[in-house]
Amino acid sequence: MDDLQERLLEDTSFLVIDFETVTPKGIPPEPIELGILRINNGYEIDYQSGKSTFIKPPVGIHLTSFDTVQTGITEKDLVDSPNSVEIMKRLDRVCGQKEYIFIAQNAKYEANIISRYVEENPNLAKTKFIDTILLAKNVVPGLANYKLDTIVGFLSIEPSKDRHRALPDCILTAQVFVKLLELTNKKKKITFIRELLEICEIQAKHSTLDKRAIPKQISIFDI
Repeated sequence: MDDLQERLLEDTSFLVIDFETVTPKGIPPEPIELGILRINNGYEIDYQSGKSTFIKPPVGIHLTSFDTVQTGITEKDLVDSPNSVEIMKRLDRVCGQKEYIFIAQNAKYEANIISRYVEENPNLAKTKFIDTILLAKNVVPGLANYKLDTIVGFLSIEPSKDRHRALPDCILTAQVFVKLLELTNKKKKITFIRELLEICEIQAKHSTLDKRAIPKQISIFDI
């Protein structure tokens, strides 16, 4: 593969990623849904590429009534779904086909989930993460906060009727990313990927000792 740092933005494919999770007390968030959406050639959102899948949580992990109200997902939806190990293997295969860069809103959250599976999934281990929060703070400083809904409103993007579902949140995040890039280019055009990574790359902390090490817990309302 060529040096990703020196690749042209317009020649780069991104994979927007979003997990919906449950957050049992005392253990890491457990994913219950994954959404992915591709952005081609730097700016072209490929809506047809969007996919989502439910994820069956480990035995003993249950959804609360709040989880169901917030997402619309029920335990019945998850019963026959693949578990997180299988989903990560599938995602690893996707990343092995092409050198993507992940994009996520509050990307550390997604990165911390993936970090528990990188030993068995080498493509995930080397995939870089871009955080739309960091990009937004660079491009539009001074917002009251950098929750997804706040950024969406500021950029005059039509809000989703299905917020807190994985694929709709991927679509919003992709639209935010493209609009922020367009605003960035009005100030200083980004030509190479390294210029973008300098602004908004996050470093995932890959744990090789304890896959269930607890990442920083955040409220779903902070995303």
